[in-house]
Amino acid sequence: MGYFYFSSQILNRASHSAVAAAAYRSGETLYSERDGLTKNYGERIVQPQCFILKPKHAPDWVMDRERLWNEVEKIEKQKNAQMVREIRLALPTVLSEEDQKELLLEFCKKNFSDEGMVADIAIHRDKEKNPHAHVMLTMRPFNEDGSWGNKRKKINQEVGGVIKKVSVHLTDWNEKETLSRWRKNYAEIINEKLNIRGIDDQVSHESYKKQGLNRIPEIRLERTAYRYEMQLKDKAARNKTPYEPATFYGKINEEIRQLNAQLGKLSDDRRKQVISISEYQNEKTLKEQIKLVRTSRQLSVEEKSALQMVAQRSKSYVDFRIAKHIKDEIEQGSWKKKIESDRVKILSEKNLLSKAYKAFQEDPKQVLKFGFTPTHFLAQMKDKVASIKIMEQKNSEDLRKYSLLLDKSVKALEVQRELTEKEFLVLYQMNSKISIDEMYYAVQYFKDTSQVLNKEEISKYAKSKEKEIHKNVPSLSDQTKNISKSIFILDRAIQKQRKVILNSLQEQKYDLVYEANKKVEQYKIQRARHEKDLAGNVGLIKVELQSHYSDSLESIKNAEVILQLKDRHEKGLSTGKVDQDLHLIISKFEKENANTSDQTLTPEKQIEKAYSQHIVSGLLQVLDQVERANKNKKRGKDPTEKKQRRRYRGQHLDH
Repeated sequence: MGYFYFSSQILNRASHSAVAAAAYRSGETLYSERDGLTKNYGERIVQPQCFILKPKHAPDWVMDRERLWNEVEKIEKQKNAQMVREIRLALPTVLSEEDQKELLLEFCKKNFSDEGMVADIAIHRDKEKNPHAHVMLTMRPFNEDGSWGNKRKKINQEVGGVIKKVSVHLTDWNEKETLSRWRKNYAEIINEKLNIRGIDDQVSHESYKKQGLNRIPEIRLERTAYRYEMQLKDKAARNKTPYEPATFYGKINEEIRQLNAQLGKLSDDRRKQVISISEYQNEKTLKEQIKLVRTSRQLSVEEKSALQMVAQRSKSYVDFRIAKHIKDEIEQGSWKKKIESDRVKILSEKNLLSKAYKAFQEDPKQVLKFGFTPTHFLAQMKDKVASIKIMEQKNSEDLRKYSLLLDKSVKALEVQRELTEKEFLVLYQMNSKISIDEMYYAVQYFKDTSQVLNKEEISKYAKSKEKEIHKNVPSLSDQTKNISKSIFILDRAIQKQRKVILNSLQEQKYDLVYEANKKVEQYKIQRARHEKDLAGNVGLIKVELQSHYSDSLESIKNAEVILQLKDRHEKGLSTGKVDQDLHLIISKFEKENANTSDQTLTPEKQIEKAYSQHIVSGLLQVLDQVERANKNKKRGKDPTEKKQRRRYRGQHLDH
């Protein structure tokens, strides 16, 4: 029995380019009006044979491949519109190339172009033993005047006893029966051609079961897996060693071939004892088992709600990585930051009211500097407290809603964690010392390639994928610099608000005094939080640097100094001595600042220059500390200076 292959797929607008698909299959360079790009996939070793067959009412321009598929993309405007039906056909290797072309064109004319479709045909002969054809078909019929027709129309139809408007196809091209008819027609035209040429062989479009053959069908490999198996076969043939498949489905096919060989040698009665085709087809492959993990999982109402929320936010299929991303996004996103910002504002105003009340008890006139008037202080205080309570209620409600959303994201992540662990167990039957992220990437690798990663490669592969995802995440140094700069800006903002307080007091604008005081308290709280984070980061960086510098870094508290030393060390410019490096860093900053004039700088650049001068000031202070420490250390080791110091203290040097 000869080999028969006939498959169909739809290319939609959301995921494909009709022009790009035509360029790849034809081997031509085509310009796409949709994205303004030229599609070219390089020269093929064996150039495809290409033909275009047009239906009766189609205009002549359809014979121009570039214009044809650009026009298709213009008419198919909906986001998910079906643009192309592609038919892939295997050509019988026992026939000559001319016979192959002849039967293909005859089949496409009778079944496609005569039925109203434009057929763009490309025969590929890159592999001697795998001649095949790609037939790209238009999805929309033509009107008698050569214009595009409609795919569907609405008609009145009875649905559940009620007449309703329903949309129906104007052609039968999408029907399953039509695809079955095409498959049958292709098998018949091949057999007819084989008969004419006197070749004793036949093909069938039906399954082994329908043909009454007790054989197991092999699994069609994906392109990557197929090419890999072919490379292994060629290598085995060159080295004169047995071929051993490496991919999962390659191994399955090898087992199927062995079983089919055994079945061919056994009697009918014996075959039934060895294997039943229906039983074999019911066995679950790895992919089916992994699919079953998700389809068989019963979800509670809460779990469904959680997964729906994640799907809506991500606008994609939900797996472990997506669920984790959404959970992190909610945990660290703008809503959480707004809630925290509101809490800071509430706390800062409470601090201000507490200070004002304490001042009022000591001396009522002192409340002026907080924006209150002594004679109306208690009434003003009452209004402010009431306002804060309203803010607290709103903040509590926002926090409650936020917590519910976060709980949902955690629930969705728990479900995806469980599913990922089960999928991993299907592949490896082990989970010791494997993190959930590593499990996810190992499972995803199989889903993408149909190959199972070696256990030893899982960790390395997972790290490479994580590195790709987090390549734009700021480094520890960048984070530390950003925090340090934020503290500098907050200090400037505090100074600015204190000036506002003084000016407003002079002008007796007490509302402005109150608002400025509130901002000062707010900035102080934010600065305190930043300083806590900064201290932790600086401690980590100092640990990294300590092994490099002979001097002790313990006394250095200035974050920018530590960052400058780290930067110099990473660039390979460090001398290994703190004081020498500080001199060089200060010199660089002074040169940069000397070349810029404040008059020519934008406000943003002026802040940058002020920050740079702030860094230099810190560097100078630390340099002074380091030099004094080094000098004291040197004196402590010098016996002459030691004796002199003892004499100054009135001690006798000689006994």
